[in-house]
Amino acid sequence: MNRHDTSNLLSDDQIASFIISGYHIIEPVLAPGYNEEICDSLRAMPENPGEHIVEALPAITRLLEHPAVVGTLASLLGPDYVRDPGGHIHMNPPHTRAQPWHQDERFGRSHQDRDIDHIKHLMLMYYPQDVTEDMGPTVLLPGSQRRVAAPETMVTLVNLRGQVFSTVTSGSVLVTHADIWHAGTGNRSDKVRYMIKFPFSRTQENTEPPWGHDARNIPEVRMRLDSEHPTTLSRNEYETDHALRVRTWNNIAGTAAMPLRSEAHLGGPWPESGGATTASRRRRDQP
Repeated sequence: MNRHDTSNLLSDDQIASFIISGYHIIEPVLAPGYNEEICDSLRAMPENPGEHIVEALPAITRLLEHPAVVGTLASLLGPDYVRDPGGHIHMNPPHTRAQPWHQDERFGRSHQDRDIDHIKHLMLMYYPQDVTEDMGPTVLLPGSQRRVAAPETMVTLVNLRGQVFSTVTSGSVLVTHADIWHAGTGNRSDKVRYMIKFPFSRTQENTEPPWGHDARNIPEVRMRLDSEHPTTLSRNEYETDHALRVRTWNNIAGTAAMPLRSEAHLGGPWPESGGATTASRRRRDQP
């Protein structure tokens, strides 16, 4: 396993997508029969091993050391990332009810202690079998890693505009920002849905982008960070969300940081007497 191998690093565009949405899906090329091997091992387990997954399921190491998985984690957390305690095997039996919306808790942090402008912690979710919509897929709310809500408020929510279901093929790996809103949905099928979850963290700040960065992509990245809006945002949240996205980029990009406000925000005609300023016209004219 070489965490400095550049062949499987994410691109600037993929980093921008992760900052905007809070998740990334990997479809690693695994050895024939690997997913079936994992499923057979899970069915044979007498009980859930808790966070001792690697000891109970040594074959999972092959997934965690897969170049596509390592490249994604190194791109988002830096090459010196670590796997934290607290992994878990999720087994969603047939005919179970949905979980409430929630953000995963981390030891020593309150629900308000969230990384809304950084990528310090990730969750990796591996699905060893195909997951269809009736099997209780994980549901995510894109962009919600920049929102903080009290747990007692989140449990009252049901279907949210813009939510995305992780209906994936066997072997897929879903990597999310640790603070993204998510839930397990109800399993309406006659099949067990398995998912193996691991937390990861960065150990140091980046001095330069650890992904496949090309400085020529900065204008396109900036345009995406400024213009792409999750459908969950209200109009008055756009500007705050823009700033948090750029601050997230800057906090992980090291020397490739960009100005907090783009030239498009600062430039434009002088205000007219008695008229709206450039900024207020822009807010009024935006959809």
